[in-house]
Amino acid sequence: MPRKPKVFRHIPQDELERIYRFETNSRVKDRLLAIILLYDGKNIYDVSEILRRCDRTIKEWLSRWNKEGYQGLVPERGGGRKWKMPYEMWDDILKEIDGKGMTISDVVDYVKTTRGVEYSYKRVWTILRKKKKVKYGKPYIQNQKRPENAELDLKKD
Repeated sequence: MPRKPKVFRHIPQDELERIYRFETNSRVKDRLLAIILLYDGKNIYDVSEILRRCDRTIKEWLSRWNKEGYQGLVPERGGGRKWKMPYEMWDDILKEIDGKGMTISDVVDYVKTTRGVEYSYKRVWTILRKKKKVKYGKPYIQNQKRPENAELDLKKD
């Protein structure tokens, strides 16, 4: 016969049920339901069968609840891998390469030589096309010696 777990009652059960009803995050809602069932006196193995989760998972949720309360049930995000260089630097790079007619391979080489950071072709493509919304198009080199009012001068003649 499995023994009953020790559940710290940080908040009253009616308050816990109210929080459960208004919770929008489905992962937190599952965890709250597990705690509610444990409040009702069910053992960990019954709760794991009801929620179709491993009993070790329910034990982990319970230990987090006992240590931290509601905040222990909120999933933690590690944030993933850190960027090789700050995202704002890409704005500076786009200003520097504007009008030079660079392909993505050229941008990869440019970033490697100027910033000392090596990116793959696919990663640079993703940053430029999806994140920074750089348009597709054939990279034409713009004439650097062209005057600002070239079109007006052409119309006058």
